[in-house]
Amino acid sequence: MGLLSNRIERSELKKGDHIYCYRKAHTFSHHGIYVGNDRVIHFRKSKKKHNPIRTVLGRNKSCGECGYNRIGDKGIVKTCVDCFLKHHRLFRFEYKVGVTEAMVKRSGTCSAASPDLAEVVIQRANDELKNNKEFGGYDFVENNCECFAFYCTTGIPRSTQANAFKDAIQNVRKTFPTGEHHSPKPIFESLLKGYLDDKIRRFNEESLINKKNDDDDGSDKDE
Repeated sequence: MGLLSNRIERSELKKGDHIYCYRKAHTFSHHGIYVGNDRVIHFRKSKKKHNPIRTVLGRNKSCGECGYNRIGDKGIVKTCVDCFLKHHRLFRFEYKVGVTEAMVKRSGTCSAASPDLAEVVIQRANDELKNNKEFGGYDFVENNCECFAFYCTTGIPRSTQANAFKDAIQNVRKTFPTGEHHSPKPIFESLLKGYLDDKIRRFNEESLINKKNDDDDGSDKDE
């Protein structure tokens, strides 16, 4: 992985990794937890109904490797890496990044928060798969696949890409509060300042998550 890209090869996968791949021409990323043996636990929204054309073409069949069915299986699922990626490239979400990386990298790729141990991450993912397959109900913005993977890794549900989307909407509203027309330069400056301010604010929020986890670990050792 580098400063601008978190892409990895399958041979680099480690148990407990928070991984992701891009969908819909890189407009958003799909996240999950790698639990070993070519399996990924991830949270997804099921298709609303069967597509007869896909059925005729045989594209609604269950995976011969892991048994996953993209139409019938919903909520938290356990699939092979191929079913998770859907022919897309593999990336690893990076935790405990510095402010420079947080500012440079796009949302949905990294966080200032600190990850828990791999065995804890895997246990959370397996517990949710077994006991809470709906994970509170899927919502594209408020409760999505990144929220699940982030929760498994840190104990706190959070979506950095959804937060960035909400921040952008608020930033636009602040820039155009009355719908008045402005010259391009002040608009650009206002939007850029809002973007950078939001990035720093979110970084500081995640740094507190990092501190909370470290404090919790310290208190456990004292006991």
